Amino acid sequence: MGALRAWLVAGLVVAPLLGCASGARNERSVLAGNPARNLLILPLNVAAVMPSELEAASPVVWEALEIYLRAQGKELKTVAFRDARRLWVESIREVRAADAHASYDDASRVLVAKLARHAVFDAVIAPSLYLREAQIAGRSASWDGVERPLEIEGNERLSASIPLEGKAPAASLHAVVLDAQGNKLQEAIGGLELLIGARVLRKRGSGPDAVTLQFTPRTELFPSREHLHEGIALALAPFLPALPPSEDRAPDPG
Repeated sequence: MGALRAWLVAGLVVAPLLGCASGARNERSVLAGNPARNLLILPLNVAAVMPSELEAASPVVWEALEIYLRAQGKELKTVAFRDARRLWVESIREVRAADAHASYDDASRVLVAKLARHAVFDAVIAPSLYLREAQIAGRSASWDGVERPLEIEGNERLSASIPLEGKAPAASLHAVVLDAQGNKLQEAIGGLELLIGARVLRKRGSGPDAVTLQFTPRTELFPSREHLHEGIALALAPFLPALPPSEDRAPDPG
């Protein structure tokens, strides 16, 4: 929890001027469709350490990712984290034994070749959760192509004329897509959720606008299916065309 604790200490600031509009979204062209049907999804964060703040809630993201891909009409395969991690480490060692300056892309091609011995697939998706920095302006935060409202405890006591500025921790989904030979097709990232809310603290004996704001950790991460859908769509486009949220539904248990 070290990274999140540092954010909580940093807090927000009440800006001297009205905050400007949120940053521009990353625009992407979208394919009309994708013929790849059989996808192998690696477990989350095979090649990068998952932030401890996101570990407990990561199954929610994994489930949303599966639902989104199945809504695209894809057949899904995966591999246990332990096996995927072992194969990844082996791939890194092999390429670096041949070339000390070998890259992630070089190791990815070796990894996909190893996976292809055990499964047939059209493409491989390597997803990871990351902590990112969101920029707060007004009553919302923007990062990695999304904008989310800032949940403010005691907001009714905060004058609408008081602007807010600051930086806050947020979660994003990063995805690398590889073809069946291990060549990188694309790499993209989409914002998911803020990790914090804010609490209004009024200075005793001061005027109505004399307030400070304090970060508070959210007790429930990833509660919004729509927010997960948006972030996943950004991370996978344009490899997969974005689906309307209404088409991203869990299968009927019956």
